[in-house]
Amino acid sequence: MAGKGDKLDRILEELKKLDVLDKKFDSLNTKIETLTATTTTLRTDVTANTTDINNLRAEFESFKQTSQTETRQLKTAFNNREQQLRSTTIRVFNMPVVGGESIDNYKALANRVYERLLRPALVAAKAAGDLGVIPQQATIIEACYRVFQQREPEPGAPPAPVVVRLSSRQFKFSVMKYRKAAASPSEADRETGGKRLIVVEDLTPPAHKLLKELQADSRVEKVWTINGQVHYVLTGTAGYKKVKNIFDPIDSFLPPPAAPAPV
Repeated sequence: MAGKGDKLDRILEELKKLDVLDKKFDSLNTKIETLTATTTTLRTDVTANTTDINNLRAEFESFKQTSQTETRQLKTAFNNREQQLRSTTIRVFNMPVVGGESIDNYKALANRVYERLLRPALVAAKAAGDLGVIPQQATIIEACYRVFQQREPEPGAPPAPVVVRLSSRQFKFSVMKYRKAAASPSEADRETGGKRLIVVEDLTPPAHKLLKELQADSRVEKVWTINGQVHYVLTGTAGYKKVKNIFDPIDSFLPPPAAPAPV
């Protein structure tokens, strides 16, 4: 009987151990279910966060594009306004420095510009029927000065350009159209090393930068401006084109560069 009792005790002991193990398995299952639920929640949160990030990225790209467009529009409007303020202004290169010329006294320079450039051009305009009466200096020149130079020019360097603001666009048009009548240096200018006058429109910095880039590009045969608008002729063609926006890179409207010839 004692042997049977011991065996029964061992069986009961084993059953207790199984019961303990069963409880541990139940606890593990509960933890696994909890972890599974947590993982599912985290996966949902990650998916939601990824969607939010993608939405934010799309919004940022949209804002960036809109901002770039608005900035470009503002820059264009500002440039157009600035160019409009220069609509009666020209720049004259190679105008020799005259005696008595100074920052405080522009009359000597204005007299020289009128006699050397403006009057001959206006005489030609009148002879061609584009102008009725040749205006006097006081009625055509509103301002006349040399471009400020930060350092002393080197010996033999050309004189600083002269900025001349005229009293009307019509006078500017006549001077620009007939400037060749006064472009050649006079005898007095030759004696002082004067060169042929170069007369151009007074451009805004962006327009001037674009003009220089086109002049240096082999794809462009000729380039000029009319009222601040940049026009050009492609090499090997006859018709001219007009730049739509001066902030466009030149490669966006010029044809691709020609491929190098095979060796």
